[in-house]
Amino acid sequence: MSARIMIVDDEPAIRESLQGLFEDEDYIVSLAPSGEEAVARFRKQAVDCVLLDIWMPGIDGLETMLRLHQLDDELPIIIMSGHATIDTAVRATRQGAFDFVEKPLSSEKLLVLARNALEKRKLTRENTELKQNIQQQSRHELMGDSPAICKVRELIQRVAVTDTAVLLLGEHGTGKAVAARMLHQQSKRAENPFMDINIASIPDGKIDSELFGHEKGAFPGALHMQRGRFEAGHGGSLFLDEIGELSLSAQAKILRAMQERRIQRLGNPANIPANVRILGATSSNPETMLQRGVLREDFYYRLNVITIQLPSLRERIEDLPLLIETLALEQAALLGGDAVQFTKSAQNLMAGYAWAGNVRELRNYIERCHILQPGEEITAESMPPLDMAKQASSKPNIVVADDEDHNFNHAREHFERGYLLHHLDKHAWNISHTAADIGMERSQLHRKIKHFSLTQMEKDQ
Repeated sequence: MSARIMIVDDEPAIRESLQGLFEDEDYIVSLAPSGEEAVARFRKQAVDCVLLDIWMPGIDGLETMLRLHQLDDELPIIIMSGHATIDTAVRATRQGAFDFVEKPLSSEKLLVLARNALEKRKLTRENTELKQNIQQQSRHELMGDSPAICKVRELIQRVAVTDTAVLLLGEHGTGKAVAARMLHQQSKRAENPFMDINIASIPDGKIDSELFGHEKGAFPGALHMQRGRFEAGHGGSLFLDEIGELSLSAQAKILRAMQERRIQRLGNPANIPANVRILGATSSNPETMLQRGVLREDFYYRLNVITIQLPSLRERIEDLPLLIETLALEQAALLGGDAVQFTKSAQNLMAGYAWAGNVRELRNYIERCHILQPGEEITAESMPPLDMAKQASSKPNIVVADDEDHNFNHAREHFERGYLLHHLDKHAWNISHTAADIGMERSQLHRKIKHFSLTQMEKDQ
């Protein structure tokens, strides 16, 4: 998407000349004849770079720059002047100007400066995002080789290149936010902002302001103008986590924004472009929410163009060894020291746990192990206690097949896999005892374990 540049100069000839120069380079150009007009236009439509004359009637360039930086402190501003002095140039750069250029203006130099300013802005945004999401950077891939997680990654790859809305479903901790970020990173919007918002964390009455922004004085406590997530994410992706927590009125406003690609700040009837791709997520059953009346049908069907179901850790337990190793290394990098190592006996015990919080709960558990036993070998006897009342083996791990695979053979395989896991866990993965208990030859049981890739974490017999 083309970058937006604002040209602020009280001389019409200069404005028109620079407008032609930058539009020929495919920039989107807006014009302002004064500092006051520049600030007003920026409030209505943010830009990526400003070329600003320093000597103008009304507020001068330095004051205008100050006011623009109050709205966006990372905005690159190139100061232009026909009466420049060294003192003025020093003052401008000290007050935050990206660069200072003298009139008469060199077209080539201005284009180079603008490209450099936009590149710096892009890098600044990327660095800010990296700092804010330092823990998430190692989680941008849904790790594992199980059929369930491979299917998710393949679907993300196919869907990412489109511009359609996506609904991500799955239990807490299954990686819905990770999947949303992957969809953004693999899309044509990847160079633009990725905005995420957890609806459940927003106080009542604040969601409209967070999403659509507000003007100064729009409501009690609105002491300054604030851009919302739609406006700030223009050209990128907006991830709405836990859509079931949205009020019906907020759902209607989001639906309208999705359809019209524009929004209105609270306290301002002006339309503002907001071209974002919506990625929604919920840990609840959408059909149940529809029946309860907390989810609008039109909003749901507009969002549910593509559905991606994230599997629980129980449904891809064969990925556990890789997850354990990767998360142990992650915690060592974050907290310092050597990574903890889990013996096969410890991994077998962990495989029998339900992991209701999925990968998030697993990460927290490994962090606890790293803090309590840094760099040590974790065995079944030494590992911090798990709540084994939540053992996955308390009943067979039977997974109902997806609708597209709803046939007898597939359902039988799912049952057989869960049945074998149940009895293997019951006998602590002792092959002889398990085979005797279920009336199966040891060799046949070994073949079944290999066929289903159950855990590959057997104790030495």
